[in-house]
Amino acid sequence: MGSRRSPIRIASSSGIPYGIGEYVITLPYNDIDQLCRTVKARWGDIAAIMVEPLMGNNASVMPAPGFLEVMRELCTEYGIVLIIDEVKTGFRIANGGAQELFHVKADLATYAKSIANGFPLAALAGTHEIMSVIQPGRVAVGGTYCGNIAGTAAADATLELLETQPILATIAQRGQRLMAGLDKILNEANIPHALMGPPQMFGMVLGIDHAPTNYRDALDTNMKLYEQIAMAMIERGAMPEPDNREPWFLCYEHSDDDIDETLNIFYASVKAVIQSGQAQMN
Repeated sequence: MGSRRSPIRIASSSGIPYGIGEYVITLPYNDIDQLCRTVKARWGDIAAIMVEPLMGNNASVMPAPGFLEVMRELCTEYGIVLIIDEVKTGFRIANGGAQELFHVKADLATYAKSIANGFPLAALAGTHEIMSVIQPGRVAVGGTYCGNIAGTAAADATLELLETQPILATIAQRGQRLMAGLDKILNEANIPHALMGPPQMFGMVLGIDHAPTNYRDALDTNMKLYEQIAMAMIERGAMPEPDNREPWFLCYEHSDDDIDETLNIFYASVKAVIQSGQAQMN
């Protein structure tokens, strides 16, 4: 979002210029009141609102009821462009991505990763009003893989399969089985936890018994215990990301047998970590 001055400046890592804060207003995820106050006070300075519909690099924290809907309403009312980042959610959680799942339509949307099933390709989609400004001498669009024939052919084949086969529904069913099994194992081990997000890319946090709603809440969890369990799983042949901010992604090649094996390894890993006496439970 464009502005002359930002009330909040947060650098996610070193090397990000302080001056970025002069052009971007950073707001906490799922804070509807602050979103409304900011837009109503600064709408003349705001060119666009950019949002990841669910927090794909934050354990799949989900949008609160009404959060995306209010954002859409504000953008429509004040003539602001709503940009939805579907790089992770597009063609993974529904054929129409997060926009289909949450019934919220973007003015601009970005896609990558799943669109060509691993081949290098990304896409930008938008309304006719916005996309019509892309023309020589006005707005240029280019990229390293623009016009890449192999990537485009892979995307064409991938999208046809998604449209004609129950791929995402099958992945969702297996993801639900996996989530239910993980939940049962953690309950039996008396480990407070929360699982959230779509079953195709769900997240898991330990040390709390409720789903976090923003970045800071997700960090205030037992990340050390999660890492211990993840490393124990890796030793036993399953490889989750040791950083619990990364979701558990499923694909169509994950069979029911794979789900069962993963749950068996997870059970053994939780048991081993607890029995070792090194588990940091708080």
